[in-house]
Amino acid sequence: MSNIFNPHNKILCHLDKVDELLNNKNPSPVTIEIDPSNACNHSCPFCISGHLHLNKFKGTELFNRTMLKKKFFKNLVDDLMSMNIEAINWTGGGEPTMNPALGEMIRLINKNSKIQMGMFSNGTMFERFNLFETIVNCLSWIRISMDAGNADSYDKLRVTNKTTNFDLVVKNILALIETKKRLKSNITIGVGFVVTKENYNEIIDFSNLFKDTEVDYCQFKPEIIQIERDESIDKSKEQISSDFWLKEVLTKLNEAKNILGDKYECNAYKIDDLIIDVKNYGRNYKQCLGSQLQPCVGADGNVYVCTNHRGHKKYSYGSIYEKSFKEIWNDIQKRDSIMNQINNVEKFSNCTHLCKPHESNKILYQIKENKQNYGYMRDLKEKTKNISKTVKHKNFI
Repeated sequence: MSNIFNPHNKILCHLDKVDELLNNKNPSPVTIEIDPSNACNHSCPFCISGHLHLNKFKGTELFNRTMLKKKFFKNLVDDLMSMNIEAINWTGGGEPTMNPALGEMIRLINKNSKIQMGMFSNGTMFERFNLFETIVNCLSWIRISMDAGNADSYDKLRVTNKTTNFDLVVKNILALIETKKRLKSNITIGVGFVVTKENYNEIIDFSNLFKDTEVDYCQFKPEIIQIERDESIDKSKEQISSDFWLKEVLTKLNEAKNILGDKYECNAYKIDDLIIDVKNYGRNYKQCLGSQLQPCVGADGNVYVCTNHRGHKKYSYGSIYEKSFKEIWNDIQKRDSIMNQINNVEKFSNCTHLCKPHESNKILYQIKENKQNYGYMRDLKEKTKNISKTVKHKNFI
C-alpha cells in the first residue's frame, strides 16, 4: 500500500491520541480540514461538495458560495495554534485559494506554530494572489486536481474559461516546481485524477502528460457518489458497479503504473472495497471514530463532523461565528449527541460509503474492539515503530 495515501497506517502513528479517544479523554484532532471558500471557479460534476456551489443546486437549502470571514478566520487560526493540532488541510468546500485571506493565514501559522499544512487546489489562482512562494515555503504538500489528459476534455469536464483553463493550470504547476527548486524547498507536489465513467479513457494520456515533469506523484482515485449531495439517491444503486473498476479501469491503472514508475500513486483501498464488497463497501464498523480525529471547519463557519457532511447543519457541532473552535470542540455533550444520531439512530443511513473517515474507521474500530487484548495491543505498538519510519505526511490522515 502507498506510503502517502494510507489512512490506516497514519492512524497507527497517533496511538497516543487513539488511546485518549477510546478512553473518553477528548484529544485535540490530529488533522483539521478547513474550507476557506465554498465558491469555486470550476464546476466538476463529481465534486464532493458540489451541493454548495454548482449551478444546478441554486435555490436549494444547501447552496452557499460563502467564504470564511477574515476576522473569524484569524480567530480560528489563533485558536488552533493554541491547541495540540498536528496538521491542517486547506480544502473545500470550493477552491481554497479564492479566499484572499488564505495566504496571510498560512504565513501566520507557519511563522508562529509547528502545525504542518497541506492543500488541495485546482491550481488556477496562484498568480492572482501571489501564492507561489507562500505555498512552497509553508506547506508540506500540495495536490493539484487535473482529472483529464488533454486540454479539450479538461476544459469541458471542469467548465473553464480563459482565466481558469488547462493551459493556465499546467503553466502554474510548472511554475510551482520551478519555485520549489529555486527556494530549495522540500514540499511534495502532486497531481490528481478522479477516475469516472466519463474520463477513465484518459488515464494513459494523463500519465504521459506528467511522466517527464518534476511532479512528485500522480494520484488516481475512484469517483465516489455522494449521497450527501442528494438525499433522494437510492443507496442500493449508489456506487459505480464493480465490473467497471474490475474490467475497464484496473488494466489502464496498471499501464499508468508502468508509465509513471515511482510517481504512480493510487487509493487502491477504495477500489478494493468497490470491487470486493458491493453491499457494504468495507463498512463493517459500528462507530464513526475517525471523524473525531479529523473534523471539518466549513466556509460558513460551522464545525462539521466531517467533510462529507459540510453544509448539513444537523451535523454541525457549532459555529466559530458564535463560539471559539476550542469551546466547540470541548462541548462533549453536543458532539456525543450528534455522533449518537449518526452511529446508533441513523446507523450511517445518511452517510456515503467510502467517506473521508472510512478507512480510519476500520482500524479505529478494530483497536476499540481489541483494546483489552494485551497481545493485540503489544503487537500493534511494535508494528507502529516500523510504520512511523516509512509513512509520509503522517499527520495528514
